[in-house]
Amino acid sequence: MIKKLNTIKDAGLTTVANIAHAAAQWLLLIIVVKQFDDLILGQLVLTLSIISPIFLLFSFKLRTLVVTDYHNERHFEQYLHARFFAQTIAIILLVIMSPWLLSNVYASIITSVIIFKVGDGSSELCYSYFHKQRKFKRAALSQIIRSFFTITLLLCASFYTQDIHITFFTWAFTTIFFSLIDLFTVKKVIAEQENRPFHLWSTCKNIDALIASLSIYKKYWPISVSILFSAMFVYIPNYALEYFIGTESVGHFAAISYFLVAGGIIIHSLSQAVTPKLSHLFHQGKYSAFIKTTKLLMLTGASIGLIGLVFAHFIGEWLLLLIYNESIALLTDELKLIIIASMIRYSYNFLGSALNALKCFNQQALVYGSGSLTLLISCLILVPSLGTIGAAISMIVACAVEMLIMCTTFFVQWKKLNLIEAVK
Repeated sequence: MIKKLNTIKDAGLTTVANIAHAAAQWLLLIIVVKQFDDLILGQLVLTLSIISPIFLLFSFKLRTLVVTDYHNERHFEQYLHARFFAQTIAIILLVIMSPWLLSNVYASIITSVIIFKVGDGSSELCYSYFHKQRKFKRAALSQIIRSFFTITLLLCASFYTQDIHITFFTWAFTTIFFSLIDLFTVKKVIAEQENRPFHLWSTCKNIDALIASLSIYKKYWPISVSILFSAMFVYIPNYALEYFIGTESVGHFAAISYFLVAGGIIIHSLSQAVTPKLSHLFHQGKYSAFIKTTKLLMLTGASIGLIGLVFAHFIGEWLLLLIYNESIALLTDELKLIIIASMIRYSYNFLGSALNALKCFNQQALVYGSGSLTLLISCLILVPSLGTIGAAISMIVACAVEMLIMCTTFFVQWKKLNLIEAVK
């Protein structure tokens, strides 16, 4: 009973922290809509749609590797080294590709998004280490304080300067500042929990650390591919709308798509809190409890999506008008369709958490790759004639395909581990 209460408490803390984090990012969209214009919003969304997948491709899901490193195979500094090294490659690629892919976007927007991704990626890894050490309160407090200052500084920068460039740089450098604080906090926790010094500098200049990072990339590159494919669920509709309709439609659709992201925050938080528990149940041989917990989480995910659909039906238009403007409020039907897609997606995401606990990382590339391909084909067929409605319908079709393949993948992996009889 105590363990269940601890899990609920950990999930609650993580949820509050992630909601605060999302609120800070959402505020940036709202500020752009309210104080600037739809074209700037479209530029921001298009920049995120290009830069985010590249950073995700080079993330190698190190957050999950840190949490599930049950036997402490590597020090935290090694994972951090791998993250910094991969981010450096991502930045080099973006410098080369930006003049081609983002030629009509302000340089300040591109630079700010890159700076934000670097800082946010470092903080994410720190939070994962806190979660592994069961210090959810410390991780949540750090994220909430960072979000509070980000929101405050964003409001001040946009209100007092009314300059889009200063606003974006304020958002980016606040993230970097707090990532440095997170690293300092990790240093203290390592001294407390592992009784050793924090060897960041010596690790970064160590050739063995570079070789170890390359070995991580070699072993877990399919994870990065699966993460990229998963993220494309949000970005592919943006690409299609940009090509067939225009930049402003990208901003409008992304603004309502963020409601899916908002609900996903709760799912992500539960996943963060429960993955260590699932890993523990599996390594302790408690297979029935493992399956029971996974089923309960899937039901919870579907329920969250259903609640969102009810709210969208009754107050969707009013909410869009309140938060954004009249142009975006016209997309209420698209909002409902996106939330239907989220109902499906939220449920099978927890099967992904279960596969992570089993350390079956690489198999998910097939799941999200199939979904991305389905989404791309659907968007190419539906977006030219139906616009944003076509993009939303395409998301539902892709989610249905992903769920079918995810369920099949989990069953196959569980069978390979010869655990079917163990849960009967």
